Amino acid sequence: MTNDKQISVEFYFDYSCPWTYLGYKRLIQTATRTASLIVWKPINLEIVSEALNKPKKESPKYITDYKKKDLQDWASYCSLDIKEHKNLDHRVSLKASRGAFFALSEDKIVDYSSEVFKAFFTDLADISDDQVLINIAEKLDMDIAAFEESIKNDLQDKIIQSNCQELISKGGYGSPTMVVDKQLFFGNDRMNLVEFAIGQASGKVLVLPGQHDA
Repeated sequence: MTNDKQISVEFYFDYSCPWTYLGYKRLIQTATRTASLIVWKPINLEIVSEALNKPKKESPKYITDYKKKDLQDWASYCSLDIKEHKNLDHRVSLKASRGAFFALSEDKIVDYSSEVFKAFFTDLADISDDQVLINIAEKLDMDIAAFEESIKNDLQDKIIQSNCQELISKGGYGSPTMVVDKQLFFGNDRMNLVEFAIGQASGKVLVLPGQHDA
């Protein structure tokens, strides 16, 4: 008897994080391979940092330089063009996250997210600008009036704040974070572990690259 249980992956994400762009693309591939359901949970890293009282501090130059190289190595691996935003305030993504709720209701969250990430990291567009987001909605043939109302509705920020608190309560602190069967995974480079956890939760054996004698 086969086990066809569909596994949910809770995805806590912030559109202003380049590592989330990388993780998002890989998560879509993972969910497709495993027939898993992604539960989209927009967060904001500024809200998370404030809730955790995380002090902002500058890293030594050698660490900063390596992180930039690491990001570009991963971008090349994932075939993405990711440019740097200087002096980034993660609140820039709040309106885009409001738009994500509307995209979810229209079953266009995957395409919407792809366009938002591309606009921000490839085109260096300001995703806090209404028109930038409206242009994306037009491209995806959304109801523009309803979408515009959604991105201007700051009541949705309460859901984002709730998602942030939920993430923290589960032991999370950043983006991207994935939760599978109460197991938490943080970072773009944890996708193999996410896929393995999906296999464990579904009762299927998934053989992944790097496993010994699997």
